[in-house]
Amino acid sequence: MRHALQDGQRVGLLINTPALGDTIAAIPTLRKLSKAYDNAQLTVFTSKPFLFENHPLVFQALPLDSPIKESCHIHETFFPIVGASHDLRGRKVEFRYSNMDLRQFHAVSLGFVLTESEMDMDLYIEREREIGFKDYVLIHPTHTWPTRTWDEEKWQELTDRLNDQGIPVVAIGRDSKETGHFNVEKPVMNLNIKHGLNMLNDPTNDPAELRWMMNNKARVVVTMDSGILHVAGTTDVHVIQLGSSINNKLRAPYRGGSQEYKYDFIRGGCGVFCSSNMKYNIKTHGSIQAIPPQINCLEDKKEFECHPSVDAVYNRIVKLYE
Repeated sequence: MRHALQDGQRVGLLINTPALGDTIAAIPTLRKLSKAYDNAQLTVFTSKPFLFENHPLVFQALPLDSPIKESCHIHETFFPIVGASHDLRGRKVEFRYSNMDLRQFHAVSLGFVLTESEMDMDLYIEREREIGFKDYVLIHPTHTWPTRTWDEEKWQELTDRLNDQGIPVVAIGRDSKETGHFNVEKPVMNLNIKHGLNMLNDPTNDPAELRWMMNNKARVVVTMDSGILHVAGTTDVHVIQLGSSINNKLRAPYRGGSQEYKYDFIRGGCGVFCSSNMKYNIKTHGSIQAIPPQINCLEDKKEFECHPSVDAVYNRIVKLYE
């Protein structure tokens, strides 16, 4: 049972997720909650405290297990796991992560609904990272769930073709592991870059440096649905999101209240978005319970036809350099 806010007590927002992108997606809810408390500065409890450095609405950002949590008036956003049920005002409610906008997922857990004008995500971390050249293509070639992994061969072909045109490529990303309900290894790929820089598994590289590179030196960011997509969505860089089984409208960044600003979505021939379509929940589970992250195509195709061709991605990037 929640208690009323006491005099002098801090309002806390607990963002209960280990993922970078999921954490950034809670920022619109942070603003909404602050406004509900007369624009109060909040204490944020998160697996990624560094993301909230210098944020004007954050009094302090602390780890999830901080003992200070006990002295705050806590509001907790749900960790979006498949089939999870949560106590919402005394009722058990199941939320379907893949079928909801990621930002709304956090908001509805606190009883809010976001309008399009409230969907922007803002970060205030930035640290200079010069690499000796500019106007490069930032790519994020990593493994994750198969439906959201563009083949290593395609990343390499794209890199080679861009390099042959004199366009520098910078590869970013680190080996990681998704913990919690799912345990998924997410290693980076092994690319050969002739013109540019391979920053894969660079231990000094972090979102603060990436935001500086995106805002100041990069021409475009190319990524699947990932944490880097959400980092890029807090900057002014052009973003190309590669197609997957999740509806891009549920993940694409809002900037200035629009998903059209400096944004391209490039997919293959299949636009079913089976991970975001309840028809496939019923097909695979006999109910509308959320689909687990997929290993195989739910249309029973041998390849993920939602993934774009190298030609389509290459041609769009080259146009940005004309």
